[in-house]
Amino acid sequence: VKACSASSARAMADSSCLLEWHPYAKDRTMGLNHQLASLSCALAEAHHLGRTLVLPPSMCLFGLHTERWSGSDAPGGRCVPMGDLFDLELLSRLVPVVLGPIENRTSPQQLRGAVDVRRGLKSAEVASQHPCARAPVVRRRVDNFWFTMCSKRIADSDSIMGALHAALGSPPSAKRPLNVLLRSGLFYSQRIKRAVRAVQRSIGGEYYSVHVRRSDKLTACDVRQQQAEQRSRGQLDYVEPPKDVKVVGECKVRDQLTRPEGLRHALSLWFPEQSRVYIGSTERPDFFAPLRSSFRLYFAEDFGRALANVSNNYELYAVETLLFFGSSGTVETLGYAASWVQDACFPAARLRAESRPGRRAAR
Repeated sequence: VKACSASSARAMADSSCLLEWHPYAKDRTMGLNHQLASLSCALAEAHHLGRTLVLPPSMCLFGLHTERWSGSDAPGGRCVPMGDLFDLELLSRLVPVVLGPIENRTSPQQLRGAVDVRRGLKSAEVASQHPCARAPVVRRRVDNFWFTMCSKRIADSDSIMGALHAALGSPPSAKRPLNVLLRSGLFYSQRIKRAVRAVQRSIGGEYYSVHVRRSDKLTACDVRQQQAEQRSRGQLDYVEPPKDVKVVGECKVRDQLTRPEGLRHALSLWFPEQSRVYIGSTERPDFFAPLRSSFRLYFAEDFGRALANVSNNYELYAVETLLFFGSSGTVETLGYAASWVQDACFPAARLRAESRPGRRAAR
C-alpha cells in the first residue's frame, strides 16, 4: 500500500489529533473475523476524519478459539498484542494508528477537554462540528458491536476503501464493501506473511484450498454436545431437541456433505486428480485420510518449522486466510465465509477469475 489520502497525511503530521472509539468490551473476545470487521469500521472513520486512531493494545481470543483441537493440552494465549497480528507501520500509511490506552497518548488537559460524540452523529457531521483545531481528541462511545456503525452508515467507510483502491491500482468502478479492510489480509504482520510464504514454498507449486467447518455447525444438531458446553459455562443443562423435520434433515445433510466421501465428490467437480489441496478445519488431519487417494493433502500440522513462530489460533487463522487467498481455487463448506471472502479478496478474486477463462468456479 503505497499511497494515502491527503487527510491521513495531515493526521500523520499531527498525531495529537486523535480518535478513540470506546468501549471495546463487547467486541474484545469475539471471533477474529468479528473483531477485524469492528476494527475496520473504526479505522474507516479515523480515515474520513483525518485523525489518528487509538487502537486497543491487544486482541483477546474467543474462549472456544484458544485451542486448535477440542481437549488439547496446550490452549493458545488469551490475549494477543495488536502488533503481533498487524503491521501497524504499513497500516499507518493508510490511516495513522497508535496503541492505547489513550491516557498514554495525550495530556491530562487534552483528555479533560475531549469531545464525546453524541450517539448517531455521522462521520461527516463529526468532521464539520469538531475539527482538529478545536477538538484535538474526539471520543465516540459505541454501545453495540463496533462494525454496526458502518453497516448502519453512521461511520463513513467509503473514503478509506476509495483510498485503498487507489493505492492498489484498482479501477474506479471497484466494489467498496463494508468492514473488510483488515479481513483483506493486506495488513497482517510481516511475521505472519513470512510464515505464509514458507508454507507455500514447502507445498512446492500450484495448490487449492478447502475450509471444512463442522464443529459448531454440527453441534447445533447435537443436543448432548450442547448440554455439555452449556454445563461447562455454568448455564442450564437442558436443550430442546430439534423437532422440525426440515432442521433434522438439514443436520444430516451437513454431516454427510462434509465427510470425506461427500468432500471427494464435490472437490472432484473442480480440482484435477492428485491436485495439491490445503485443508483448514477444526477436524484433525486423520479425519480426511480417505481423501489422500484422490488428492495430495496439506495441513498446518505438516509445517511445524514454517509455523514455529505462530503462537495462537488467531495467528494461525490469519496464516490460513492468506493461504486461501493465494490458492488457485478455494472451496468453503456450508457457505459460511463465501460472501466475506469474496468481498475481502478484492480486487484479486475478480482479476484471477478473468485471467483463467473456461474454469468452473469453486465457491
